[in-house]
Formats: sequence, structure tokens, C-alpha cells
Amino acid sequence: MDRLILVRHGETPYNAQGLMNPDSKLDAPLSADGEAAAERLARALDAEQIALIVTSPRLRARRTAELVAGGRGVEVRVLDDLAEIRAGSFESGPVAAFQEWVLATPSGTPAPGGESVLEAARRYLAAARLIRADPAAVVVAVTHNLPMRMLVNAADGADPLTGPLRRVPHATRSDLTAAELETAIAGLQSWLDR
Repeated sequence: MDRLILVRHGETPYNAQGLMNPDSKLDAPLSADGEAAAERLARALDAEQIALIVTSPRLRARRTAELVAGGRGVEVRVLDDLAEIRAGSFESGPVAAFQEWVLATPSGTPAPGGESVLEAARRYLAAARLIRADPAAVVVAVTHNLPMRMLVNAADGADPLTGPLRRVPHATRSDLTAAELETAIAGLQSWLDR
């Protein structure tokens, strides 16, 4: 891989209300605005020589990946490790409440009925290593706020969780070179090892 284009999925009706998606109960689709924004992003990526698209298994991410793929004829591969953190009892609740809990709670503590930030970060690290090892030159990875935030912060040498990037706008991209992805992988591994 020479370049990774990280993409956050388009907005869902839950996102539009400032709520966590209820992933264990419902695979939320894109809202009309989310679909339109994902289509705009797909058009903005038209000039890119995308060789592979990997995506979270969540419907909102898969649909965004489908729109990015368009008529390119590129493989769209689901990577389970790119899925959003399992938020447990925070599902369907305010995003702000979950974010506050994450920052106030030790990273190894799972959300009630969900998973810990450490467990999720281990998945994101595994996904990043798989992407880095792929021979495709330009890879698009459609994912969620937390994995994108952690990788971009780590690539910039910041703390993956508390670094400057806290909220990734929907249907946006962040590009990482192979060297930047390597820095992100090392930074995330170091954060997990502390």
C-alpha cells in the first residue's frame, strides 16, 4: 500500500440527532443527507486511482463504500476489525454521554454490555496492519469516528484517544501515506502497550 484514504461513513438518522447508532439491535442506513454527502465524496474521489476498498461491516459504512466504488470495478472487502466500538448500554443514547464516559473511564473498562476502548483499538490496529500489507497502491478504508480518529491522531504523533482530532465529520476523508500509516501503527501499538 502506498496511500490510504480513510473515509468516515455518511450520516445516519441517529447521527443527525446526536445519538449513538443502535448497532446491536439495528444496522442503521444512511439518512437522505448522509446518502447525498457520500455521493459528493464519491465524486470528489473520481480522480483517485483506487485499487481496493475495505469497509466496516456496518450498513452505513458498506453503503458509503458502494457509493465510492461506483462503476470502478474495484473489490469492496469487508473487514470486521474496522467496525465501530460496541457501545453497549450507550447505544441509541447521546454521543456526548458516551464520549464523556470514554474519557473519564480507564481504557480497559468495557462499556456495560459492550467492549473497552482497548479491545476496539486492538481491532483497529489489526485492520491497519492488514491494510498496510496489501499490495494495492491506493486503498480506501470506510470506517467510523473512533478508528479514524485514533489512526489520524497516532499518525500525527499524538495520543490516539485524546489527541486533537476528536470528532471526524461524516463523509469526509483523511489521507495517509505508507510512512504515515506506519507511524500510526507504531503509535497505536505503543499506546496499547502502556
